Order: sequence, then structure tokens, then C-alpha cells
Amino acid sequence: MPFKRTRPKAHERHPNQNLGRNGTLYRPEYCEMAVEYMAKGHTLTAFAGSINVSIDTVNGWVQRHPDFSLAIDRARAKQVMPWEEKLMTSQRSGEVAAAIFALKNSAPQEWREVRYASFDHNVNARTLTDEQLLAIASGVRPAAVGAIDVQYNRLLERPKPYRAPKGQK
Repeated sequence: MPFKRTRPKAHERHPNQNLGRNGTLYRPEYCEMAVEYMAKGHTLTAFAGSINVSIDTVNGWVQRHPDFSLAIDRARAKQVMPWEEKLMTSQRSGEVAAAIFALKNSAPQEWREVRYASFDHNVNARTLTDEQLLAIASGVRPAAVGAIDVQYNRLLERPKPYRAPKGQK
């Protein structure tokens, strides 16, 4: 009785033929693999590349598999650790800049550059016409009644909270 081949050779297989039991490329072991991989500072996209799938595929797994979604949340938290360590131990400005850049992208809610803008407007009411005063009072755009000269100051840093002088509340 001759040997009958039951499996196709590797070069004869369709690329999606290695699907898991659930009909997708997803495997439960990817949970811990993602955490370990991203704990080195790599992105989720890099993890997707390391297992030969697209980032869209991985994002779909995050939506469909709650265990994978939780693992990715943990992985994203761990992803920041090596960059913060690098920032704290760097002695060259280039390394510091690279670490800050990576942190701004991997944890933007904590490492973004926050700029506050505050505008103070000073208008001399004595120089306004009756039409301009009426427009301001009625909420009409000032352009409809002519330009109003306004002096304003722009503040580009975080406003300091008000603190009452000592002895006052």
C-alpha cells in the first residue's frame, strides 16, 4: 500500500490556511505574547508585524476578544516603562529627545505638551458708536457694524490658580 499524502506542502498552502479553531488567525497565546513584546517598548503595530498580520487584524481582535483587549491594555501600560527608564538614565540630549518623543506617542494623555491660551480683551466703551454698542448688546457680529478696536493679551502658559492674600478668604 503506497503512502498517501494528506497534507499539502508548505508552498502549496493558501496563506490563510493556518487559521485557528475559531476560523481566524487569532490565538489565545497572543495575549501574553503582546504583553511581553510591547513591554520592550514596541508598538502594537510592531507586534502585529512580528506575528505576520496587519494592524487592522489586531485591532479587530481587540474588538472581538475581551481577553485580548485586556491584554493590550496591560501591554500599552508596560510599553511606556522602558522609555521612562531610558529618559531617567540618559546622559545625552539625543537620547533624552528620542525617549520624550516615544513617550509623547505611546502615552499622549500623560506626555503631551499642554498649551493653554487665555485672552484678555480691553475695549474702551467711550470710543464705540451707538451702533457698535447695540451690536454687542444684541449679539450681532461686530463686522456687520464696522470694526471695533480691541486690545488683547494672549497668555500661552497654564493659568495660575487664584490664591487669596494671607488673612483673606
